[in-house]
Amino acid sequence: MTLDIIVPVYRNADLVEACLASLDAHLHEVAALAPRVVIINDSPDDAAVNSLLAQKTGAAHVELITNPENLGFVKSVNKGLALARARGSAALLVNSDTITFAGTLAELVGVLGADPQIGFVCPRSNNASIATLPWPPHGLAGTSVTPEVCYRAWDAIRHRLPRYSWAPTAVGFYLLIAPAVVLNFGTLDEAFGLGYEEENDLVMRAGKVGWRAVLANQAFAYHAGSASFLLKEELDLAGQQQSNLAMMDGRHPEFLPLVRAYEASAEYRGEVQMRTLVPAEDGRLKVALYMPSIGKHHNGTSEMMLHILRWCDAHAPDRYEIHAICDHGVAAFHGIDRLRRVKVRSALAPDYALAILLGQPFDLGMVNVMEQLAPINVYGMLDVIALDCGHLRASNGLERLWAHVARHANGLFFISEFAEQTMRARFARQFASAAHTQLMPTKLAAFSDRYDGVELRREHVLVMGNHFPHKGSEAVAKLIARHLPDVAAVVLGGANETRRNVRLLQAGIVPDDEMVDLFAKASVVVLPSHYEGFGLSLLHALALGKPVVARDIPPTREILDTWRSTSGLFLFSHDTELPSLIRKAILAGGSKVKERRTIGWDDWCRGLFDFATGLISAPDVHARLLDRIEASDMLSIAAQSRITPTSSAPPVTQVDVAALLDFEGSAFVRRLFEQVLGRPAGPGDIAHHVSLLEDGMARVDMLRAILGSDEFSRRTAIVELVNDAALNTVPTAATQPRRLGWLQRMIGRA
Repeated sequence: MTLDIIVPVYRNADLVEACLASLDAHLHEVAALAPRVVIINDSPDDAAVNSLLAQKTGAAHVELITNPENLGFVKSVNKGLALARARGSAALLVNSDTITFAGTLAELVGVLGADPQIGFVCPRSNNASIATLPWPPHGLAGTSVTPEVCYRAWDAIRHRLPRYSWAPTAVGFYLLIAPAVVLNFGTLDEAFGLGYEEENDLVMRAGKVGWRAVLANQAFAYHAGSASFLLKEELDLAGQQQSNLAMMDGRHPEFLPLVRAYEASAEYRGEVQMRTLVPAEDGRLKVALYMPSIGKHHNGTSEMMLHILRWCDAHAPDRYEIHAICDHGVAAFHGIDRLRRVKVRSALAPDYALAILLGQPFDLGMVNVMEQLAPINVYGMLDVIALDCGHLRASNGLERLWAHVARHANGLFFISEFAEQTMRARFARQFASAAHTQLMPTKLAAFSDRYDGVELRREHVLVMGNHFPHKGSEAVAKLIARHLPDVAAVVLGGANETRRNVRLLQAGIVPDDEMVDLFAKASVVVLPSHYEGFGLSLLHALALGKPVVARDIPPTREILDTWRSTSGLFLFSHDTELPSLIRKAILAGGSKVKERRTIGWDDWCRGLFDFATGLISAPDVHARLLDRIEASDMLSIAAQSRITPTSSAPPVTQVDVAALLDFEGSAFVRRLFEQVLGRPAGPGDIAHHVSLLEDGMARVDMLRAILGSDEFSRRTAIVELVNDAALNTVPTAATQPRRLGWLQRMIGRA
């Protein structure tokens, strides 16, 4: 095979000089193909261009053709293609506003030979419609448009991609065409005038007999973009594009459907997501700590979250910019808004390289948000109680959701061996994520700071729990009232009430300072939970030296195994043992622990953060992302089918926009999800979207955002909007608003 490199030139002597110099610098890569550079001068009246090109005519590998007058891009290229056809060469079309980088020529030729049906290959670029990589905005977008900066942005993520990607068409700014295609189809149709769509027409003509186009992901060429066209003041670029696109649609009705299918593919959508893996100019990547379940209350989960946030604020490496995604009111309640480095955001923008959900996902909305936020997802699977408790599992639909997470998350972190074992056992077939398991801190000093300056007293038995049956606290409240009438007890349960010697407090709403007081005044702390992922209350009680009566469950045994010995800790297996053990604990008066192999919060948080950020460089990021996108599409369709009747034709859902916007708060959010997304809103969906409304987001803007979301684009139903004057720019049949917008940007070389 020989190679003809065809460079049509129209004015812009400086760009032409840079283009030709970069080609000359790398021609040695394809020396075995006897490369010939065919320059077609389409600006014979430009003295600067003529002078520059005159210097090239002495080179043996250069052939210069000067048009008698300006003929336009298409006719100029055809002169070069005619020479390539006569020579039996492959043809490389190179716009004169491009820069060739090292390895590009060799890689294009290599990819051309990788499959016998590859007829067209183009490199990646900063400005080349579907060949653009990475898509802006990314970390270096707006920093500079120099070739070197654009190359850096591509180089940051190209190693994650396969050698080449199949595409519906190629881009003519820098296009290698196989010799057989040149021989059989190798001229551009001059009906396309001065340009636009002519290469798409060539690709479609060759495609009818089986030739394919690919994007060479490991090759890069800088493209200034439409530099020649912009010099033609008399040319109506928009009109030229639209008329040529209409011609394409008439000749090749398969073209736009192929483009739409490509834009809907996991490959394209994955490339768009991976733009966030390009570091900013200062080298930093963005990390999202997503906390939809944290509220204006204190519990074990929020305690863990706050330790992680504080560690990140004080110790996270400078190469990461960290955002806490939660309601601003909740952030103020917990003091998150006072952190120095960790920034609070409520917006769910796809800006992050890594998203960490600090807890389990309890609805499809949480998973959708995670997969929108970042291409790399890590979930904290603190326990699987919601699956194992039958009355919860019967209605929560978590098996399908957590199976998806087990298979497609980049990483899962666990707070105990018990938590990991139970997750693995329930999803043995699906479990394919990297796992990080580290028992939460058992160094008592990690918990004692909370009680500095607090007076320790012995006024009541404190029973920890909440309203869920597996916590066991309300059953213990009845037992204490019946069998220990002389003992004052405070029990955390589901309501505020008093039963003789027992005072019940609603768990989750007790202020933190009151909880500190309750622990400080406890003579005994009782932990009757049947099921925990860890059990922070045990550490708090022992840090205060309080005697503890705890149910004998696996996580408790795991904690005990990190200590050399304990006193004042009494384990029970059945509630009937409690009365005597509580009396024994009261008589014991206190507890002591001799530690053996324990860690504090700093070590625990560092281990989690290192695990999560280490996944950014994992070799399977791209493949896992594509698999997840495809699986998420099916997950969303399955969720919609639960409330959307199936039929042979796509169902049509009519949404009365004016009526929808009449609702407020959670009622609006519920109807928005049911009517527009075709599924019920989960607790996470409701909490997040209500907080956005409370922060000032207009309902019509939330509707627009949902209409533009990936989840909406995956709907199988046709959504028709009526009474939609409030939307203004949103069409009444808004089934694919993002895709339609992309088509307008994609077509053409520039």
